[in-house]
Formats: sequence, C-alpha cells, structure tokens
Amino acid sequence: MSNVKFGADAWDARFSGDGWAYGREPNRWLEERISPLTSGKGLFPGDGEGRNAVWAATKGWDAHVFDLSVEGQKKCVKLANENSVTVTYDVDDLETRDFSPQEYDLIACSWFHVPWSIFTTNYPRMLNSLKVGGHFITEGYHTSQIEMNSGGPTSLDLLWNLDEVMEVIGDGFEIVHAAVESTILDESDLHRGKANVVRIHLVKLN
Repeated sequence: MSNVKFGADAWDARFSGDGWAYGREPNRWLEERISPLTSGKGLFPGDGEGRNAVWAATKGWDAHVFDLSVEGQKKCVKLANENSVTVTYDVDDLETRDFSPQEYDLIACSWFHVPWSIFTTNYPRMLNSLKVGGHFITEGYHTSQIEMNSGGPTSLDLLWNLDEVMEVIGDGFEIVHAAVESTILDESDLHRGKANVVRIHLVKLN
C-alpha cells in the first residue's frame, strides 16, 4: 500500500519465518486487563502477527488490527484460522490512517513504539476513536530499559517516560492504572527476562 512506510520491510523480514516472533499467546498485561471487560469492538494497533487480537477474538471481541507488515497479516490470518475466529487486519500506517471518532470500545497494544514526534501527534488522534467509556490498555518499555537486554528498542526516542506519555494522552481520561513496573517477560527469545515497563489503563470520559 502506498501509505505504508519503508520500515515495513524490517517487520516483514522478522515475521516471515515459520514461527511466531513474539509467540502465539497474548501479552500478559493486556490479557489481565481485558479479561474482565464486556466484549465489543476492539482495535489492536501494531499487533504484528496478531497474537493479542486473535486471543481477544476467542473471547468474543470484534477484533481489528492495523500494522505495517504484510507478513504479519498472513500470520494473523493463520493464527485466527487455527483458533476458529476472524480478525480484521489492515496493512496500514499510524501516521496516515484515518480514525473515526467514537468507534471502538477498546484500544489495546503491547510494544507499539514509534518515534516520539509520531507518538505526540498520532496517539491522541488514535485514542479519539474510542467511545465514551472505552478502554485504552497498553504496555511499553520504559526509558530505563535501554540498559537491559530483555528486549525493546535501542533508541531512547522510542522508549517511554510515563510522565511524558501521560501528558500527551491523559486528558479526557480516567486513570485506572499508570505506573512504571519491573516484570519478568517470557514471550519469546526477543522478549525474555527482567524488564522495566510502562503499564497504562485509561477509560475515556468524554
């Protein structure tokens, strides 16, 4: 697609192998937070091979993904078929994607890191597509992760400072949870070991 960036090549290379780069199971933080919610229409940005969206679909969610990777889309379709569910997957780019207001009951993503200038402009645009009462749930790597070897970006511009993130996206939301935490990851060889993460759960107020 013409609006998909050159960075898609790197993700296609990562997702083109036989296995699942980050495993088949959902992110534990997303699973923990989404499980108690009433299912509805959910968006899973940057979900790669679709592990979070497919899991959500098995729980009754109308699951939608956008991601840069054609190879990720193929893996998501395969994983969805294995689980007898359907996921809507658009090969698309956060910067150029159109977001309709009041569309989703849930937006959930893990490790959806983008350059800070793109984050500040486009994360609020994306979150505007939540319905009132809708949930935003995310886990990302904290800036201190730069010193660790358990996964994540190697550029500070892609890592998260909680206060800065909340300053960009916090207006108009109830804060259910927003914290920097240490956790033990066991998602795949790419995400394994002790990690410093930012975990956020917000509910849209207006």
